[in-house]
Amino acid sequence: MGAAGADSPLKMCATLVYVLLVISHVSFTSSSVIHDFDRAFQQFLQDNGYRGGVVAAMRDGKLVMTRGYGEDRRGKTVTSSSQFPISSVSKSLTAVAILQLVQNGQLTLKDKVFGESGILGEIRPWDKSKVDPRLADITVDHLLHHSAGWDHSHGPLYDPVLNQFYRRRGQKVPNIAQEMVSKQPLDPKLLISYVLSQPLQYQPGARTAYSNFGYLVLGRVIEAVSNTTYKDYARKNIVSRCGMWNTHIPTEAEPWDVMEVMNEGASVYQSLEPSSVDSTLGWQSNVYDMMRFVRCTFESQQVLNDRHLELLLSRTDFSEEDVWFAAGFRANAKNIVWQDADPHADDLILYHNTNPTEGHGSGIPDSWIIALYDNAMNHLRQQTKEIMLLLENISPQENLFLYDISELHSHPSYDPRQTYNALQYTIRYNLDEHQLSAYVDALQEEGLGIHWFTSSYIHDRTLFTIIGKQFSQPTRSQYDYLFEHGMSHRYLLQRKLQLEEVGYNMTQLHSYRSSTHSKQVVFAAVFRFEAFSVDKQMKYGTNHLPEPYDKLVEMYNEKHFYPICQTVVFENDKEEFSFIFVKDAGDTRIEFKHNYDLNTKRLAKLTTDNAKVHLHLSYLNAYDVDGKFKFAAVFSNVTSLPGALEVDQPESSATEMAIRSLRNGKIPKYIVSYLEDGNIKFAVYFEEV
Repeated sequence: MGAAGADSPLKMCATLVYVLLVISHVSFTSSSVIHDFDRAFQQFLQDNGYRGGVVAAMRDGKLVMTRGYGEDRRGKTVTSSSQFPISSVSKSLTAVAILQLVQNGQLTLKDKVFGESGILGEIRPWDKSKVDPRLADITVDHLLHHSAGWDHSHGPLYDPVLNQFYRRRGQKVPNIAQEMVSKQPLDPKLLISYVLSQPLQYQPGARTAYSNFGYLVLGRVIEAVSNTTYKDYARKNIVSRCGMWNTHIPTEAEPWDVMEVMNEGASVYQSLEPSSVDSTLGWQSNVYDMMRFVRCTFESQQVLNDRHLELLLSRTDFSEEDVWFAAGFRANAKNIVWQDADPHADDLILYHNTNPTEGHGSGIPDSWIIALYDNAMNHLRQQTKEIMLLLENISPQENLFLYDISELHSHPSYDPRQTYNALQYTIRYNLDEHQLSAYVDALQEEGLGIHWFTSSYIHDRTLFTIIGKQFSQPTRSQYDYLFEHGMSHRYLLQRKLQLEEVGYNMTQLHSYRSSTHSKQVVFAAVFRFEAFSVDKQMKYGTNHLPEPYDKLVEMYNEKHFYPICQTVVFENDKEEFSFIFVKDAGDTRIEFKHNYDLNTKRLAKLTTDNAKVHLHLSYLNAYDVDGKFKFAAVFSNVTSLPGALEVDQPESSATEMAIRSLRNGKIPKYIVSYLEDGNIKFAVYFEEV
């Protein structure tokens, strides 16, 4: 017998054993580290009287740990996915938005804010007889660095943004709403008008004093310059671009208890309307999105370039200390950037080391977020840094962001050691339309494409389901794609033509009833770079009625076109079809059938019967007909791979079934939601690989 060569079974076996030993060692090490961290963090909570908390840590742009502990203020168990008000990190979002406008040439830091020629010149002082002339000196830069002249440690007004909170706690401050004969919560512009009638505490630009009000003003600056609402600008240009699909401004205040608000430890969020403090304290999020925000801003630089990132973190001319108010953050001379919570809110810290090779061991996380349920600490940054030292040796073998993106990964039956293929697929059900753009960006950031998407209109909400798939090869047609939604028929045509000019082909088209567009029928589409060869032909159409559509399908079939997608909505008592047909270069005829007005029983039978003649399910759509859901389906021989359809599955069962199928070499190809007896159910089609 010859010696074991490079590809010999003996050497391959030895290599496999070595890899398994390494993986086992890493898993054991990480498990031990997590155990020690859990014990230390729980002790920290207990020692400082916190009810609970949630933590995430990141190293080199990769999550190394997420954990939830204890309970929130409502007694709910805290998990890694728990939502919480992000307090003054709202200012960080606002500052990034301002610097982005500067970067785009729409604004300068020296622009004056008030007065006849100011950005907010239209906002007039409530009482013109009490106007501090120094107001005209306030610039955008002063507002960013808390140096505009307001010091909320001074009475009798103190912090005007918290006026309602103070009064509910029984503090003797002016009743702004009553004086202005207005209802609570005050519109931000009304509050600004009132404060413009109050004296400044110091000359703008002379020193710094923390100011919620200054960042409320910056929100209005963004609105004036961008000609859109603050929330819409931030959502489109920061939140969506960074993949922060869990981040939003709640529409109304949380229920509050008078006795708790009277308590000194009460949270400000129990008496404030989030929309009235939007740009200073209004956002809500989770730890996954906070880490995305750090990565997007400081590491991948998707929102600010180097020059404007430097401006974001710069100190004021008059500051000579080692710690200073940067724009929307605190910063120090050791390259550390952080943001704390407002003193009246639950404790929180967002931390990032902009140069982790300095002052850090190689394995210590360079970024983290800790949100706590209560208000107790004055030196949170140093305390939490000591706890984070315990994570020096943690080394997860998975992409932990997937646990936020995918309900496969967060399901109790998921086990990464047994479900290899689950690492290549993700599933997310019941996405609201306003989350879509950010969610798709989050998918792309983790190297995932859209394998499938669809929607259903249920309980007056448009709910999307998306299956993601890891890129199998680094071809541009896989990773370079655009997803757009909420498009009218005219805008869809316009975008299709625009994107074709720069090499993008529309590969999936979906019509749906939109709860965010007054129940109108609109369109979503995926455009992929050079998805079609130059000699591949494509036809698409929208809102075709059944009889004309059947004739069109017959004509396309005769010309050897076949459907790659077909969606149906019920409008004006008729089905309306939208579709994409293609014709391959070789003029090969693809056999297909299309059906609609199907119930689950009929759909299941057609799937079985067509498979016997080698026509497999190649598109599936559910639509609402006067409160009853119907299905439209396409069967074709475009694939020879067998599949299986499961209907009437609740969400948990559908997910468990998907995990089991992935273990057995089958993939979830189509998933559609529908309403059955008042409950959301799913039809899932699995295809063998």
